[in-house]
Amino acid sequence: MRNIPYINAVGLLVYLAITSRPDIAYTAELLAHFNSNPGMAYWKAVKHAFCYLKGTLNMKLEYGPDEDMEELFVTFCDADHGGNPDNRKSTSGVLVN
Repeated sequence: MRNIPYINAVGLLVYLAITSRPDIAYTAELLAHFNSNPGMAYWKAVKHAFCYLKGTLNMKLEYGPDEDMEELFVTFCDADHGGNPDNRKSTSGVLVN
């Protein structure tokens, strides 16, 4: 793993998650946990994330009114309190429709 740029690749995933790709935020955060001691399985996961990004280049979010709905936006949120068995941390998510 010494010759594999794992930390650089994960840093790029985190940057993309913050700036333009919130759909990979959880994956980037999870992979960043293993920066100090990554293994080949995590490197394969990083490469899989980049394949996902390449395959979804043309996808985008568009916000606008829906003719069938009275509201301009409908927002949903959910949380998993303490659902991570490794550290008992919570995960939350928000969807704006």
